[in-house]
Formats: sequence, C-alpha cells, structure tokens
Amino acid sequence: MSIEETIQDIDSAMGIAIRAKIKEDDVPSNWSRWFIIPVPGYVEASSFGPMPRREIQWLEIDPIEIKHIGRLVPPKSIDHTTDILQILDRASIVSEIIEGRIRIAF
Repeated sequence: MSIEETIQDIDSAMGIAIRAKIKEDDVPSNWSRWFIIPVPGYVEASSFGPMPRREIQWLEIDPIEIKHIGRLVPPKSIDHTTDILQILDRASIVSEIIEGRIRIAF
C-alpha cells in the first residue's frame, strides 16, 4: 500500500485534518477535512489539488479529532496519535512529530 493510500485510509477512519507543503509554495496549505487519490500519482484535499505527488514536499496530519456533540455540550477531543503512528509503522512509512502534528516526507 502506498503512502497516499495509507493516509487516505487513516483520513477515512478518523476525523482528522491534513495539510500539505507544496514544493513551489512558501507556506503549507490550509487544513483540510478530507483527502483522496483522484487518479494514481495524484492527491487532492479540500485545500489543494488535484496535485501530482511529485510536487508535494510533505503531508502533515493533525491527530486530534474534534467531535461536535451538540450546542449545549462542549466538543470532545480525541487524540489518535498512537493509532496513526502504529498504522504508519506497520506500513513502513517514516514520519516525525513536529509541534504535535505528524509529518510525512514525500
């Protein structure tokens, strides 16, 4: 399974946010709540894309899911860091934690 497919599976299973650093841009993209592979070799999120994989420098995952329960109940924070790191490790994907976020170099 490719890096993109693994990240897409993580995104589908957990309510996390993802952003990317495009090689030609100075700053990363905005956070996105969805991530897909529209066609092989490309990735897309609500804040960028579709973008050829070769133009992505890194992807960053915010492992904290914010679950909105209702108007009178405060949102619930769920930390998926351990689960995501285990999935990435099983897929032999190298990652690092930077300021609480999981970064995967392309």
